[in-house]
Amino acid sequence: MKKLLQMFFFTSIPFGVIMGLMFQELEIGVMAGLFFGLGMTIIVGGINKFSMKSIGESGTSSVKQEKEMELTLPYNSAFELCKKAVLSINGTKITYENEQEGMIRAKTAVNALTWGDKISVFVEKVDEERSKVHIQSKPAVATTVVDYGKNLKNVKVIANYLVPPRSLSKEHE
Repeated sequence: MKKLLQMFFFTSIPFGVIMGLMFQELEIGVMAGLFFGLGMTIIVGGINKFSMKSIGESGTSSVKQEKEMELTLPYNSAFELCKKAVLSINGTKITYENEQEGMIRAKTAVNALTWGDKISVFVEKVDEERSKVHIQSKPAVATTVVDYGKNLKNVKVIANYLVPPRSLSKEHE
């Protein structure tokens, strides 16, 4: 609900001010802004809700997505697998990597859904056979209110690459 209110105010107020200045009538500007803001909120909110459902989530969620998981892999292998997982996202480039710090940073390309995303993966050694991985994806533009589930999808793609879902046939063996 908070996200929908933000969308309404971020679209209606600027549009209403512009219309009020154009027509030199405050009432026309306010009414136009209210209708425009309401229309944009319904359209963009609906598209966001549909996009989230197609990913397997319901409702609206934060544009900043995070997940922490443990891998049964030694640190070096986990770090290399994380690099491959990040690069498995279409249009992603690694901008920084440091194996000693366990840090991988990447960005995605601009597309129809986003101005790009910033992806961070932090790998930490738990013991000789296990590693902990923290995945974060957020919009490149900090003022983004709606991402149509893009960052959630980024996190899910990386997590599924690191620990692929088990098939039913293997579970029954």
